[in-house]
Amino acid sequence: MDINSTTSHSGALEESNGKLTTDYTEILLRSLKLLELDAIEQCFLLMKFLYPLGSIQAAAFNIKSDSRSNVARGLEILDNTVDISCKRSLIDILDQNSYQEKLNSLSEMVVYQPMAPSDRLRHLLDFRHFLSEWSLACCLQMARAARWSLTAEQTLVCLRHPTGFVREAALAYLRMASQRALVELLPNLRNDPDPLVSSQVEQMIVEFGIT
Repeated sequence: MDINSTTSHSGALEESNGKLTTDYTEILLRSLKLLELDAIEQCFLLMKFLYPLGSIQAAAFNIKSDSRSNVARGLEILDNTVDISCKRSLIDILDQNSYQEKLNSLSEMVVYQPMAPSDRLRHLLDFRHFLSEWSLACCLQMARAARWSLTAEQTLVCLRHPTGFVREAALAYLRMASQRALVELLPNLRNDPDPLVSSQVEQMIVEFGIT
């Protein structure tokens, strides 16, 4: 199976659709925003084990407020409670700053590199272990809608993902990217444990006349 020839290089599919599919872009951005909120929640849960519970609860309550003064109060509580080397970065991230300001606050830990949207998406998939299942599926659907190429490894790993709707999104992407590779893979996917995925596979098998 020569999946690399159709999904790994950036020329064949990269710019075939110059206009991004707005709906999928917004869905992907919302999924990443939820991922950010979940990470912040996990940080507060961890801090509750390390610092006085009342102080962390008060900080979290104020930071979630729509009032700028309450947010400032919550950040002040954290500043006086938390004792970690990257405290300044944590506070800047929790502040109601722009994403550019938040990125600047992390510059000592990680260097931000501007990328084209398609390159950024592939970069996200390289760090797929840090994504939620929903974000991963959204990345695949975005790649399909925008006709962006993914690497063979990224595609095959997602086809083997334990979550059904991620495998379903990977099948939809591969149908766009390389029907020839899809036809070769479909017989091995007939016994998928997810009824929706197995139904999708059977429909494609019938459509492509695979025996």
